[in-house]
Amino acid sequence: MADLERIVPLHTGGDLPPLFCVHAVSGSAYAYSGLSRLLGDRPVYGFEAPGFDNDRAPVPSLPALAEEYVEILREFQPEGPYRLLGWSLGGLVAFEMAKRLGSDVELLFLVDAGMPTVMDLPPERETLVRYIRDMAGTSDQSPPGLDELAAGWPEDPDPETVFEQVEAAGILPEEIDAYVLGDQYAVFHALLEAFYSIEVTGTHAGPSVHVLAERSPAEDMRWGRLLPDLVEHTVPDSTHHSIWTGDALAELARLVRKHLGD
Repeated sequence: MADLERIVPLHTGGDLPPLFCVHAVSGSAYAYSGLSRLLGDRPVYGFEAPGFDNDRAPVPSLPALAEEYVEILREFQPEGPYRLLGWSLGGLVAFEMAKRLGSDVELLFLVDAGMPTVMDLPPERETLVRYIRDMAGTSDQSPPGLDELAAGWPEDPDPETVFEQVEAAGILPEEIDAYVLGDQYAVFHALLEAFYSIEVTGTHAGPSVHVLAERSPAEDMRWGRLLPDLVEHTVPDSTHHSIWTGDALAELARLVRKHLGD
């Protein structure tokens, strides 16, 4: 039986066909909460990863996740058309889902979704720094104090010790304490491993949109060869994370509504 708990409601009001949003590397659908409130009468649901707020083991394979999410989606909504949105790693999972769903996908909407290069995971110290940046919402730079703290870590530090040091140094908001960091790291690590191990193949022929943050490395995107019916937009004065806040989020929501036909 499909694990329907992977789908979480973000906005359930309205009579328009729903939008399904796929989590990024954190495994959480929370990033889409702000967007969901700007889409009017359209229900919005998010996919959350196995292992995030549940006892399942994380899944270190994006194609396997896509297979599971397609099964869940079809049980939740047996017939298309479907509208899929994914930010960052979530864009890649949404693409893998669209390949499997084919013409049942009315719109595939990617948000600042980089294209992976197959490679080994970085050393644990680098992975931990990346994780803490992600939790701080500053993936393009470290929050104050993190780089100085990380300079004292060995190349393969104990994550629990690192999280205790990060909490003691006050690098993250109080609610993101050592317990929360430890609880969610396994999902982040598994999804990052999955991102670096996938060789993206195939195409999706249906209507697709990619919205880039202005200050993201466009050379990492390269979606045109996989999505022949692709429209691209750029949100001014935005980064990979700030695209979800303020004026950038308002512009992103406008583009989502435009391409959904609202």
